[in-house]
Amino acid sequence: MTAAESSASQGPATLELHALGVRRAGRALLAGLSLSSSAARIGLIGDWSALFQALTGEAEIAAGTARIAGHELSHALASGEISFAPCDVLLPPSFTIAEYLQHAARLGHGSRARALRDAEQVMQEYGLVEFAKCKLSQLASYQQRALGIAAAALSAPRVMCLETPLRGLETEPADYIARLCGVAAQRCRIIVSSVMPASPSPERALLDGCEELFWLEHGALFRSGSPAALFAPGAHYALTVKGAQIPAFLAGLNAAGCQVNERDGAGRYWALLPSGASADLLLDAALAAELVVLELEPLLVAR
Repeated sequence: MTAAESSASQGPATLELHALGVRRAGRALLAGLSLSSSAARIGLIGDWSALFQALTGEAEIAAGTARIAGHELSHALASGEISFAPCDVLLPPSFTIAEYLQHAARLGHGSRARALRDAEQVMQEYGLVEFAKCKLSQLASYQQRALGIAAAALSAPRVMCLETPLRGLETEPADYIARLCGVAAQRCRIIVSSVMPASPSPERALLDGCEELFWLEHGALFRSGSPAALFAPGAHYALTVKGAQIPAFLAGLNAAGCQVNERDGAGRYWALLPSGASADLLLDAALAAELVVLELEPLLVAR
């Protein structure tokens, strides 16, 4: 059992949301979102940016409650026990990696000598020693992500939140960052977000390493469970239909136990089939409602 798993087996839940509402500049970003997990590695699929904005103070909690390891979300980072590595962050271009980490560490506790030790330790742990003297202006995107994870590790947090760390990276750099996420998971609990992955892919491997996944679509929790359950081949489809009887089509699917969520545009859906069903269920429902099926594609395939 790793230190992270031991920590997660006792004490408050890693992530707990109850009827959470989040607003930014008067606009609702999330409403009525609830979940709870004590897993040491939590994967968040979809657009969870509102949650991270509430964590950093860019958005406000308008309703409900949100806690990470028992800390209220809006005060979690100030506790020193929760850290955050954003996907992209503005970096001071004249700093080197070593200088940046030393400065970040010293901001946390004020000791110059300890900051030097802390920076050296995380550079060792996250494989940044050979890049210690590189200027931040010279770093590739994946190196900036690596630096962000290392900086988040400086406080030895109980929980590290990682915002889409693999987004936009090619396979090799993404594999490298996924390995660093694994290093972090050996030392603390992690909450990591990702787009719905292709299979196989570094994103899929990252999420396969999680204990529990939560899939968000249009601000609502679409599905949750283990990677094996969520990534079962043949269960999820991307579906696009056209015709006048879409309400009847959706009603028929719901009656058959099929869970359907809208995606980006009219007639476009995610469909989750009930156990034992095949894509014929979708085709038969479309035929009965006299709809044209423009797209029917399995979202996940066997690895």
